[in-house]
Amino acid sequence: MKNLLYLLLFATQISFAQNIDFKKFESQALKVAKTSKHADLIKSFIAENKETEQITQLDLIKDYVGFGIVINPKNNSTKLLPAKYTFDIKTRLSAVGVIDLDKPELTAKQLAYLSAFTKNPSTLAKDEYFRAFKYHTFTNETKLEIGDDLILKDQNYTTYFTIKSNLIYAIGMNKTSDEFIFYKFDTRVIPNDDYLLIQMEKNRKVKWAEESKLRDVFPLYHDVRIDDIRTALYYLLREEPYKSDKKLMEYAQNMRQKLDRSNIRQFTTELDYFLDLKIDEKAWKFKSDEVLNLKHTSAHALADIYFGSASYKLAEKFFLRSLLDFKLFSAGGSNAQKDANRIIYDLSKVYENLGKTDEMIGYLIPLLNGNGSISAAKELLNTYIEKNKIDKQSLKKQIDASFETLDNIRGDGTYTFIFNGKVIFFYSVFTKTESSFRKEVTETDFYKSL
Repeated sequence: MKNLLYLLLFATQISFAQNIDFKKFESQALKVAKTSKHADLIKSFIAENKETEQITQLDLIKDYVGFGIVINPKNNSTKLLPAKYTFDIKTRLSAVGVIDLDKPELTAKQLAYLSAFTKNPSTLAKDEYFRAFKYHTFTNETKLEIGDDLILKDQNYTTYFTIKSNLIYAIGMNKTSDEFIFYKFDTRVIPNDDYLLIQMEKNRKVKWAEESKLRDVFPLYHDVRIDDIRTALYYLLREEPYKSDKKLMEYAQNMRQKLDRSNIRQFTTELDYFLDLKIDEKAWKFKSDEVLNLKHTSAHALADIYFGSASYKLAEKFFLRSLLDFKLFSAGGSNAQKDANRIIYDLSKVYENLGKTDEMIGYLIPLLNGNGSISAAKELLNTYIEKNKIDKQSLKKQIDASFETLDNIRGDGTYTFIFNGKVIFFYSVFTKTESSFRKEVTETDFYKSL
């Protein structure tokens, strides 16, 4: 039955007649080719396209790589770019397009790919750009239209497909200008075994995009560690005085389901209660890291919850508590450093929302270098400077003055410094001195740009 359906489908599609007026594109392309460095490819495409046949849906249920020649008759220009056709097995949606059309120059890897494809596509298996490019997807996916031709209409282009042996040809017409694209794809370039991997990568990207949206709505740094709270409660409630704590028992019973970034927001009362528990670290130190980190995980979660709900004063309170009162316990130290860095990075964003410019900038300075730095700190600082029209020379003087105020307030890696009159807290597993702190910051590209 399945084979019969395929035969009927094929027979129906093979009878379609091509509706596109190719002579119009041929004339325009040949005119532009007179001054184009891609003239040979254009002429070859035109000659080969005249010998193509109708394509079927079965030919377009895989991913293909190739090239696209973007032709603009109005300004007599052409551009040769990597091109991709994609098909999603789950959604049955397709997309086609060229890469980096708006960039003035292609990368060396892209140029090498195009050279290999146009000269000998069989060599692409060894091409570095191809190995990543075959997984490329587009956001403007749509459904193939079946009529006299197989057509793909996205927001900007209408594309017609034909086929000749192992080569797929397509013409994409811009909906708002005279620009059009000649596509050529080789169906043999991507091995059959790779199609499943490509689909798996598409699924991963979809899942990642969905999770990214969730992270924006429900920020939570300890998204994996958060369920350790239930493990900690399990250990605590096995012994006194915790198993006699009716409130703690009630709160633990409320948390019967696995905790994640979505449902943790239901338990702010419980999380706040855990911060006041008196836990004898000596009794638990070698039994359960989850217990040792219960207060930190709870405080950091509360900070993220309040930040996500735009309750910035409460977010500030609990970010500081998770940084100063309940540090993350980590035997190696690197996790504690990463955690502290994330806290002060998020504190900077809290102060941005509170309109506290000095704290907003000050909390990013320790992240520039030498402290398990966060690369995004430099970008965020530059964004702040541009957005708030901050004078760079004045900022540099304020940073210089802050170095001599460095203080290791507890001897446990908790440091402070004064930035333009405001106290800034940060944590470092490395011993800091005024001179080392100064050197770390002044050697950065950001500081040198001031």
